[in-house]
Amino acid sequence: MFEDFITPDGAMTVFAQGDYVEPYVAIEALLVAHRLGVDVQAPAVGLANWLLPYQQANGAFPRICRSGTNGTSATSGANGWTVCGQADADDSQAAFWCLLVNEILHGPPQLLASCSRSLLHLTALWDPTRTTFQAFADGPAAYFADNVEVIGSLNWLRADPRASLQYALELALLPSNKQLMDGLAKAYGYQLNGALDPARVSLPPVPYGFYPTAVAPVYPWVHGLEAIPTAQRKWAVWKVRYGQAWLSGQADPFPWGMIAWAAYKLGDAQTALKWLQAAPQWRAAGRWNLMEEGALVGLSHALAVSQ
Repeated sequence: MFEDFITPDGAMTVFAQGDYVEPYVAIEALLVAHRLGVDVQAPAVGLANWLLPYQQANGAFPRICRSGTNGTSATSGANGWTVCGQADADDSQAAFWCLLVNEILHGPPQLLASCSRSLLHLTALWDPTRTTFQAFADGPAAYFADNVEVIGSLNWLRADPRASLQYALELALLPSNKQLMDGLAKAYGYQLNGALDPARVSLPPVPYGFYPTAVAPVYPWVHGLEAIPTAQRKWAVWKVRYGQAWLSGQADPFPWGMIAWAAYKLGDAQTALKWLQAAPQWRAAGRWNLMEEGALVGLSHALAVSQ
């Protein structure tokens, strides 16, 4: 499980036998596999123990590279790793770190305290004027997908008795679910029962790309923002528009296993299976990363298909 991506010290690289770690990517891969029923305790413990010393004073985590592979803003680290730049992205990363700590690892105390720092950092990323979380504290970029990930994570923390008590102060400082959902409507034009305008998935707007334009509508389905019947109707429309290009591998250099996860979650196991059957060719061609691996591990387990 993740053997091509995990280093002996517990790091999880973006690419197989890779040179750098994006904490957001590593945590997302573990969360996807976990939510598809895989026991990811061992790699999650390894990653958390390795990553914790890199948490910055403001609660954020940086991008981390093998020493000598990136000379940008390098700060010496342990075991041949260096801080080498800004990670992608602070808002989702803060929320996902807390899910790793609480949903998968259930503590221990030093990790609970680390999550508290991450949530306080998340409060600093909220832009009340635009009613959205910024991806980074030092720039204006804000993304629909990131905000959905944050909302889904905060919903989990607020619904969990232990986490809601542990982080009562931090969660009180963050916008309520109603404020966050209203923010999605104001900032991105999102409506629970309506289509998402592809031109409004990023602030400021970005040129068309499969991500974020076509992928953005998928995020509410996997993070539980929409009722299943509503999401199923939207999924049927999405497949007509984008399904063939996505499953054929023509839509993007990477195959976006998260969409297959969405299909499975919405009861479309046949589409998820098609993605899983095509995965080996994408993997062999190098069109693969740790997020795809998380979907592969999780769906292989959920669909009882050997890799």
